[in-house]
Amino acid sequence: AARGRLLHALFERLPATRPEDRRRGAFAWLQQSAGVTDAALRTWLVDSALTIIEAPEHAELFSPAALAEAPIAATLPDGTVVAGTVDRLLVTDEVVRVVDFKTGRQVPRGPEAIPPGHRRQMQAYGRALQVIFPRHRIDLALLYTEAPLMLSVPLEDLTGATHMGATPNQEQPTS
Repeated sequence: AARGRLLHALFERLPATRPEDRRRGAFAWLQQSAGVTDAALRTWLVDSALTIIEAPEHAELFSPAALAEAPIAATLPDGTVVAGTVDRLLVTDEVVRVVDFKTGRQVPRGPEAIPPGHRRQMQAYGRALQVIFPRHRIDLALLYTEAPLMLSVPLEDLTGATHMGATPNQEQPTS
């Protein structure tokens, strides 16, 4: 869990840093602010974060146009309230893209193997974003950092979605 919190913190901080300063800044932050004394762990965390942030296929996700740790809240047509914080949110004129980071060591082999809890979390975010951005296409994905592997959560999963086990009128996904 601590490893995951540190990776999340790096994903939040590093994109705003100039690429040439990221590695040095990440090491300094981990040692001085986060108190990571193990040099091997610091190296692993920095390498893992930078591999993902600097991958060309993730450029838009970590661009200045994307928001980190963006709060969302909406009341669905059935009265259910969905509130949560998404790890990355990118809104364009036509598309809203949400990516949630999963930092555990278990990585699904494909979209069909996404754990039900992760799927429900993304469904709740997608349903909320359909209310907030009714004219936009909603793209949902999970980024499993251990692999790293980005898996889409198809919009079809949202159609006919049932109440997801939350207290009536309140769903609160967690990151």
